[in-house]
Amino acid sequence: MKDHSFYQFALTARGRKDEKGELAEEIFDDLSFPRQEKDFHILSDYIEMQGNYTVSMSVFDSLYEEYTEWLKF
Repeated sequence: MKDHSFYQFALTARGRKDEKGELAEEIFDDLSFPRQEKDFHILSDYIEMQGNYTVSMSVFDSLYEEYTEWLKF
């Protein structure tokens, strides 16, 4: 089982030609993003309240779900 932050996982989605790739780029460009965080609620609140993200929260939800699956292997 992996022990990586959501930020580390999001970097693996950079370059995708979909909304998840867009979100990953926005996270990468956000210098204030909580890079060591793993908690869904903290990350979700940050993206909703603090960031200037253009993708919908459902994209974050989907990427976070992918992250939890990725951690298992």
